[in-house]
Amino acid sequence: MESEANIEYYTQYRDANRFMILKVIGKGTYGVVYSAIDTYTGQKVAIKRVRDIFKHISDATQILREIKLLRFLCHPDIIEIKHILLPCSRVDFDDIYIVFELMESDLPQFIKTNDELTKEHHRVFLYQMLRAMKYIHSANV
Repeated sequence: MESEANIEYYTQYRDANRFMILKVIGKGTYGVVYSAIDTYTGQKVAIKRVRDIFKHISDATQILREIKLLRFLCHPDIIEIKHILLPCSRVDFDDIYIVFELMESDLPQFIKTNDELTKEHHRVFLYQMLRAMKYIHSANV
């Protein structure tokens, strides 16, 4: 769980009470990812918190590109953005919260936890990646 200060800041976002944060499930280049429950639908989701989004213009551009592409693309092998939490005030807008569907695992985690990946694993991963790439190319991205 987050500290009290972070939870207080999080609740300043519209629709924040819709999501009940469960735990931190990962950390990446642009932020921390939490598992949560969407109290409206009962679904488990992942919420990516990107802090100080405007600190570096290049990072903000990358985040914007990711959001635009993922909202445009709709395919079973590409993660889906479910919701984006908007701040109540544009003045206090430093962090962004992106709500994704929750995946059981990610590829690096799956590879770490499974010592012996079979040829069938490799085929499935490659098939899913190629299918997603074909879809992205057909969408003229």
